[in-house]
Amino acid sequence: MPKKVSKNTKSVSRQSLNLTEENLEKLKGIFPEIFSEGKIDFEKLKILLGSEIEDSVEKYNFTWAGRSNAFKNIQTTAKGTLIPDEKDSVNFDKTENLFIEGDNLEVLKLLQKPYQNKIKMIYIDPPYNTGKDFVYKDNFKDSIGNYKKITGQIDEEGNRTDTNKESNGRFHSDWLTMMYPRLYLAKNLLKDDGVIFVSIDDHEVHNLRKIMDDIFGEENFVSCVTREAIKGGSQSRDIRNVNDYILIYTKDMDSTEFSGYEKEEVVLDLEDKKGKYARGRELNKWGAGSRREDSPGMWFPIKGPRGEEVYPIRNDGTEGRWRLGKKKMHELVERGDAIFEKRRDGTYIVYQKIRDSSPGIKQFTTIFKDNYINAKGTEALKNLFGKQRAIFDYSKPIELILDLMVMADLGENDIILDFFAGSGTTTHAVLDLNKDGGNRKFICVQLPEKTDEKSEAFKAGYKTISEISKERIRRVIKKIKEEDKEKVKNMDLGFKVFKLAKSNYKIWENYDGKDTKELLKQMELFQSPLIAGYKKIDLIYEVLIKEGFDLNSKIEEVKEIKTNKVFRIDNGEKYFFVCLDEKIKEQTIKDLKLNKEIMFVCLDDSLDDNQKINLSLKINLRSI
Repeated sequence: MPKKVSKNTKSVSRQSLNLTEENLEKLKGIFPEIFSEGKIDFEKLKILLGSEIEDSVEKYNFTWAGRSNAFKNIQTTAKGTLIPDEKDSVNFDKTENLFIEGDNLEVLKLLQKPYQNKIKMIYIDPPYNTGKDFVYKDNFKDSIGNYKKITGQIDEEGNRTDTNKESNGRFHSDWLTMMYPRLYLAKNLLKDDGVIFVSIDDHEVHNLRKIMDDIFGEENFVSCVTREAIKGGSQSRDIRNVNDYILIYTKDMDSTEFSGYEKEEVVLDLEDKKGKYARGRELNKWGAGSRREDSPGMWFPIKGPRGEEVYPIRNDGTEGRWRLGKKKMHELVERGDAIFEKRRDGTYIVYQKIRDSSPGIKQFTTIFKDNYINAKGTEALKNLFGKQRAIFDYSKPIELILDLMVMADLGENDIILDFFAGSGTTTHAVLDLNKDGGNRKFICVQLPEKTDEKSEAFKAGYKTISEISKERIRRVIKKIKEEDKEKVKNMDLGFKVFKLAKSNYKIWENYDGKDTKELLKQMELFQSPLIAGYKKIDLIYEVLIKEGFDLNSKIEEVKEIKTNKVFRIDNGEKYFFVCLDEKIKEQTIKDLKLNKEIMFVCLDDSLDDNQKINLSLKINLRSI
């Protein structure tokens, strides 16, 4: 077994968020009476929930071969860590943008603690499962070993596994097993008013809709947008397929608001004291999801033309819901930008006044045409890299991501996540959008999948897709700097690179053999909990990630402390200290003025037993 820390001290967290334990704690908080000796009494739960329990043998559900493995991948914690690569980064010490190179399943697990409920928008363009694209072969038993294998760090075969051909009996199942845990983990990272956009084509749009209903809830489905992807297209019998789709879901529909713009010019043919306007959309939502019970939080009164309370009533006379949230509805009324039209029964239909300066009043068209075709993305890459041929196939146009960001109603400091980063279109879009003075941050994750030796990318010197993406960001930054040197002075024009790596902690594997000598040899390796040759900065980052501190936390040496080398880790809301010296001097503890509120992390062997006993009574001591 691995060496245990002294019973007088607590150990630092050595794993990512355990979702099973977290969900059990949540359930315990709601129904404490259903727990007996730490286990759930389902009979009690059935009694408490009564008619809400589905006992029928025949019931609607969605399953596939491999679903159980998808849940095992959710339940297992990350085996690796993220280590910084300053040389590969741009402006590492000042930037808050993140580019993470690694398997996105493992990375999403590592992001659970520090970024839970922090992400405003997610956009992903995952493999479409066309039979040619890369399939992630997840292994919940050895995720970091599996990552090394698929990225060519173990064998000579590289990272491209067998293509997922339609003749494979598990063609759809393999794709679903890959996607489900990633989407599940991604949902945890979204803020309550967060939005996720997923690009997909005909191969899996039906299955993707089902698993997203399962994960996000049918009530949080917003739309399935049709996008014109190409002109012409491949022929299926007598029909040419030129479209793909974008599925849009929210974390919580009641908390989420959208904005957008009109494709056609609006004629301002009406006028009031404030100037010209046009009558916009009806704000009493009508159609699917428009009932009060569909979104109880969108049922509230606004002030009517005579000071009366006006509620959202549907055209059939039943209670409905507003299209906009409380804040925007009240602001709209206070600005005088609401039109109240009384029905015969005395209720009101409320419309929005559209003015030239009206914020968030226009709508996206149903079909994304012309401006969003893949050819524009290809052309942008050619121009950026100065190539006659694109170095990445099927890159989405930056215009698409920019407009989705407008739709998501991003704030100036929001975080955007893309964990299938590809050529880096999302990073490009965030940097471009920030020209308006905003400070939006991106987190992008890309597997270092090898490029084909016959590809334009490989010929240009880009051995992996992540190399293409990083180079694109560098070129976009350079281009923005050249465009307007004054305007970009306050922009965040950089990105930190982190790479998925083996944990700095030794991972104990259960021994099933009968060779006693082999077992003793394995146990000797665990006299120290850390791997040989670890770097201190890598260990510090692993500590902060697994303690729930984000990757932009400041790491600064405490210069005032002369007796030991101590680092202060600060995320802007809280901080802790780390010292990785072999021996901790008593003067160090005194000078730091520690208490029970501030965590102090050190090596277990750096304090003797008496020191541990004394200090554990006075400070929040954690050992490695």
